[in-house]
Amino acid sequence: MIAVLALGVTLGGCATRESVENAQASANAADRRAMNAQGRADDAYATGREALGVGHDAKSAALIAEQKADQANADISAVKQRLTAMEWKTPKKARKARTSQARTNS
Repeated sequence: MIAVLALGVTLGGCATRESVENAQASANAADRRAMNAQGRADDAYATGREALGVGHDAKSAALIAEQKADQANADISAVKQRLTAMEWKTPKKARKARTSQARTNS
């Protein structure tokens, strides 16, 4: 009887084959879920990197557009200055006639 009791206590801490298989199946399922999560994380990281690249391209395009706008404003200013200089070089009589003609066309 003591031998049976000792054997029962000894085997009481051992896992059955079925519980080991269940534990292995759970571990395998957890591993698959972890791999799936890692794949999604990698996809999200790639999407983020792509968005950063698009953002960088957009920023570069905006800077180029701003430079072109600044150049266009400088060109307009130069044209206005030339026009003003040309107006002052024309005789007063011609300026007066041109101004009155512009008023009638308006």
